[in-house]
Amino acid sequence: MHEREIVRELRLKLREYFPSLQSYIDDNIITKNDWKFYGMIQFNLIKCFTMTPEKAIRESKTQLNKISKFYEQETRVRKLGLKSNLFIDEHMIERDKLQKRYEYYHSHLEYWKKRKQSSEMYFNYEIYMFLYYKWMSNYEFDEENTFKLLLDLMGFCNYYAERYFDIQRLTSEKSILMNNMKLSSTVLAIIDETLDPIDKSKEDSSDHYDLIKEAQAHLN
Repeated sequence: MHEREIVRELRLKLREYFPSLQSYIDDNIITKNDWKFYGMIQFNLIKCFTMTPEKAIRESKTQLNKISKFYEQETRVRKLGLKSNLFIDEHMIERDKLQKRYEYYHSHLEYWKKRKQSSEMYFNYEIYMFLYYKWMSNYEFDEENTFKLLLDLMGFCNYYAERYFDIQRLTSEKSILMNNMKLSSTVLAIIDETLDPIDKSKEDSSDHYDLIKEAQAHLN
């Protein structure tokens, strides 16, 4: 299937599995920006599931390196800041807040370092599956149908590893992701430069900022 056909089939399944979805959209329970954010998650899952195995391995390694580098930099900056009273005074920073931000980024760094060093291979779809589960859970959509929709999507994409997935495996992997993964919304702009809300040269930078805000709301 082409991407447009995949999206069309996915939307049909969405309405089949979750009949209340349209009323959530109509009543603005699911806002326009949040629906766009969900579309971004779907789009990236489609990209992941339509890649060749070779490209998926390359993309996964690249993504993991970008994330690790980001958290290393953010942790280092805050650690250095905590060592300088002059820096804290000049920038009128509250030490307690800086300490908390350091601990936040350091905990994320530790997770991604372990993920990078693990013998269990990291796949680039993991972040988008995590966001997908977060989004669906926050609206309390049925869990079994949430898994069924994901399996359908793999089928629509002719995903090379589809035969290895079933509801039991997805249940197990969801539990691991939801309990262990540490992710900040800013990472989305790191792994997908088209979502960088800071780049004001892009005409749709405000839309990207809105998507990052939606991600932040679901991750908090």
